[in-house]
Amino acid sequence: MVASTSATTATDFGRPLSPSERWFWIIDRISPSNCTARVRVHGRLTVEQLECAAAALTAEYPLLRAGVVDAGAGDPHLMPLPDPRIPVRQLLSDDPKTWRREIDAELIDPFDTRAGLARIADIVQRPGTVAEQHDLILTVSHIILDGRSLMTVLRKLIQYAASERSDNRAGIRSRAAFPPADDLIPAGARGVWRYVYSTLFDQAAALVLRPRRVGGGTPVGLLERRTRVVYRTVAAEPLAALVADCRWAGVTVHGVLAAAVARAIGDSVRPKGSGVAGIGSPVDFRPLLRPRPDAEELGVYAPVLAGFVRFGPGESLWAAARSVNRQVERGIRQRRHLSTVAGMRFGTPRTVESGRRIVDMVDRRAPWNVSVTNLGRIDFPEEVGAWQLSGLTLTASNSCVSAVTVAIVTAHGEMRIGFCYVDGMLTEPEKFADQVLAELISRPDPESRIS
Repeated sequence: MVASTSATTATDFGRPLSPSERWFWIIDRISPSNCTARVRVHGRLTVEQLECAAAALTAEYPLLRAGVVDAGAGDPHLMPLPDPRIPVRQLLSDDPKTWRREIDAELIDPFDTRAGLARIADIVQRPGTVAEQHDLILTVSHIILDGRSLMTVLRKLIQYAASERSDNRAGIRSRAAFPPADDLIPAGARGVWRYVYSTLFDQAAALVLRPRRVGGGTPVGLLERRTRVVYRTVAAEPLAALVADCRWAGVTVHGVLAAAVARAIGDSVRPKGSGVAGIGSPVDFRPLLRPRPDAEELGVYAPVLAGFVRFGPGESLWAAARSVNRQVERGIRQRRHLSTVAGMRFGTPRTVESGRRIVDMVDRRAPWNVSVTNLGRIDFPEEVGAWQLSGLTLTASNSCVSAVTVAIVTAHGEMRIGFCYVDGMLTEPEKFADQVLAELISRPDPESRIS
């Protein structure tokens, strides 16, 4: 049995945080910046299996056996931990909604980043019976991982737990430390002027379009912001119909998701009125990096492209979806997401103190504070050994520079949506979620609204 990975077996790994990692670290110092992934495991699973699997993960990935050390001079480093481990917390509950409350708690519980950047919660129902099941919740700091990387870790956690290899350190691949995404941007997308252009492009569009943002009746201070989540599911049959309609209309599912969210924003800030909603769309840019990270490499590889989506009684859902697609495609073609990450070396503050001023400015002036994080269809097994898997779910803290993150993952024949909102900044979260779901399920016929 592998209980932990000792420092002597870990490859040497220590480096300064990259500018984009340092940005998330500064944000995390103000309010937690966590990501969670949850899956339900049907069958018998022991805490010892999870601890062995967690140790296998630390043996494989340098990022998971590191913490962040800051000497106080604005130079935080990722450094190997003397006794790296991912803690496993297990609790018993017969309440089927316990996992939701635990995710809410995980999103607002800050990491002591000096001691590690990941943790696992296992919520057990009906242990020792044929109906035993586990809701596994993996929480990782956004400083080091994005949502797609998080799914990789959760999948490997389950596979290691089910595999005899988790009891055999020699069978575990130990990866070499991989450079941060900031260092992999192609030369053509680098440079201060490209960064300035990317920044001014969104600001100029916002000046013209004056997009609306989500905001509650009572301002919520940066230090007081806490994320809560409501959940909705698109089942297999309506999901298949949605995908078919999107293909007919020539739009992506992400485009329709962003359009539906924009309409819900409009209803929340200007009921029955017209306007433009600001939407952020994270875009996976792994294929453009050099060298290209493999599919199982961990890191933050999804910078956000801003979009501006019209809403109102006369606006077609399909026209809005096509607008989202055009804006994302233009941003990728112009490589603005690459330039934004490459340019963070010019714009990221050095210290938490100076970062507070920048964060406050971004919070007040950014043209959007809602993002639609759609991972699409995830290759996540439905069976591992004797276990059946279901209910794959993604959530994320909003931290202090956004109000709502709509996190979507499609697996096991369904689309699961987590509406992650800052408590107090979205006044009617259940209504907001219901409206988005209604747009997805009861959408207009694309043939009649294709104009």
